[in-house]
Amino acid sequence: MHQCPKCKSEHIHRSRVRTKWEGLRKEVTGKRPYRCHECGWRGWSIDLGPKFGGDELEVASRALAPDPPNLKGTDLARDERRDFVDLNQLDALEAFVHKQK
Repeated sequence: MHQCPKCKSEHIHRSRVRTKWEGLRKEVTGKRPYRCHECGWRGWSIDLGPKFGGDELEVASRALAPDPPNLKGTDLARDERRDFVDLNQLDALEAFVHKQK
């Protein structure tokens, strides 16, 4: 996240998790809590990583690893029979929990 969604400031930083629930949510969804220095907004977003310039992007693109070999038919292949979990539902659940407090 590079900009606050509320005030559009670029003075934001990653925030610490407050509860065990937030810690679990962080691990499961890949989203991280953020806080804005300007307006005090606190929310969750996917970590976009650092901003890079054109020269840095060109160097990084040359360092990409090739695609892994096809693992179908081996013991390392993914099991496609997994149950689907909608990770976006965690956002709705947290909002519900905060309303109950």
